[in-house]
Amino acid sequence: MLMTAMGLVIAERNYGENDKFIDVLTAEYGVIEICVKGARKILGKSNSSTQLFAYAKFCFSKRNDRYYLNSSELVRVFYGIRLDIKKLALAEYFAEIVRYCVTTGQTAKDIMSLLLNSLHFLSEDLRTCEFIKSVFEMRFMSETGLLPQLIGCRDCYKYEADEMYFMVDLCCLLCGEHFERRDFEENYYHIRVSKTVLHTLRFICLAEMKRIFNFHIGETALEQLNEITEKYIISRLNRNFKALEFYKQVCDRNDLMAAEEKS
Repeated sequence: MLMTAMGLVIAERNYGENDKFIDVLTAEYGVIEICVKGARKILGKSNSSTQLFAYAKFCFSKRNDRYYLNSSELVRVFYGIRLDIKKLALAEYFAEIVRYCVTTGQTAKDIMSLLLNSLHFLSEDLRTCEFIKSVFEMRFMSETGLLPQLIGCRDCYKYEADEMYFMVDLCCLLCGEHFERRDFEENYYHIRVSKTVLHTLRFICLAEMKRIFNFHIGETALEQLNEITEKYIISRLNRNFKALEFYKQVCDRNDLMAAEEKS
């Protein structure tokens, strides 16, 4: 029986001389691995729609617990991502997170929307990489049921105080008063959050999906936001991502080149 789904290619692996496997994120079936026969031939009919980060309509069948591509129709290639190594590294980081967390058979409509929107903003230069990274990390955790407690202080429920601390390992906020009262293990990571960053975290996690990129934040606040979201996703998923390390290497190289140009 043939099945049809809109999907985004988030990984590809060569197989044999001419074939390859692709991991495709779909709203209905989660992440599925599809075998593409003849994909590596120069004139392969499915080349464009089965490349990394291609969004396409896939028609496939299932035989012996494996999916095989029947046909595909390209809808969009996020071309702007391929022109910038930093953007490409960040997109691969997003894809690695999705592959790790989303399983076959899982409904992934909102995660699909989040990833597509993130790639769109990356490709079209609508926001900086750092901005998109933080939004994706925090909203992804929210969509997978790992939303931190952001409504107020965990102990007194105070919505906002002069001092508020985000407790990464405890997945909650503490006001300054209750933070000082508690003894924490030395490895518990915490950061004092500004009101701007706190409001931004709440917005990213709780706003409608179509609005989550519709805000502006200063450079200093964005640096703090990036620190929080990155540490939170690594802490909750208990995993280091190779693509994230590569993204950081690219950022460091770009910063070094920019410094040399100034000097």
